[in-house]
Amino acid sequence: MRLLLALLICGVTPAWAAAQTEVRLPTNDTIISIGWAGADHHVHDERRWHGNLLVGLSSGHYWTDHLKTEVEASWSSPRTHQVYENIERQGGYTYALSDYRALDVRVGVAQVYQFGRNEWMHPFVGIGADVVRREYSLERLPQSRTVFLQNRNIPVEIAPSRERKTIVFAQAVLKTGVKMYIGEQTCFTTELKFGVRRDVDYLVWKIGMGIDF
Repeated sequence: MRLLLALLICGVTPAWAAAQTEVRLPTNDTIISIGWAGADHHVHDERRWHGNLLVGLSSGHYWTDHLKTEVEASWSSPRTHQVYENIERQGGYTYALSDYRALDVRVGVAQVYQFGRNEWMHPFVGIGADVVRREYSLERLPQSRTVFLQNRNIPVEIAPSRERKTIVFAQAVLKTGVKMYIGEQTCFTTELKFGVRRDVDYLVWKIGMGIDF
């Protein structure tokens, strides 16, 4: 009986030790990031790209060593620029200047494929969708202009106006990047992300720090 018990202990102990030393991969991660975002804005038939600061927070769940579902929220600093608007006054045409200001908040989900297993560096690719909430305002101050009629310049006054609006739209996203470990659970990431509607109208490059758990 003692011999049987000794043999059983000898057989179980190596298996238990191997299980204890096996690396357990994390199932979740959280990353905070900062970067640069460029977005395409259409105002009064004018199309212009704007760059601004972006701050984001993401959380992901690993279903396997390679597949992860990721949810992300991001905030962009305000974009501002002057807009030229063609207007008609007294039978002629002139222009007015307005100040455009926009602020974006994004919430999205993506499916990510991560290459490698239990390495210090993991390239990844992902595809998903963002929902964008854009608040914008278009403000025109009182201004004086001229209209050229009958071979002379006629002064006209442009009345002030203000428009404020919130729009919500969806956008497909594609992204790629690298996740690098600088500790057992601490990671550093860099990512390039594209947003697509009719064409590519959103671009992000960002870096982040996070933890696995």
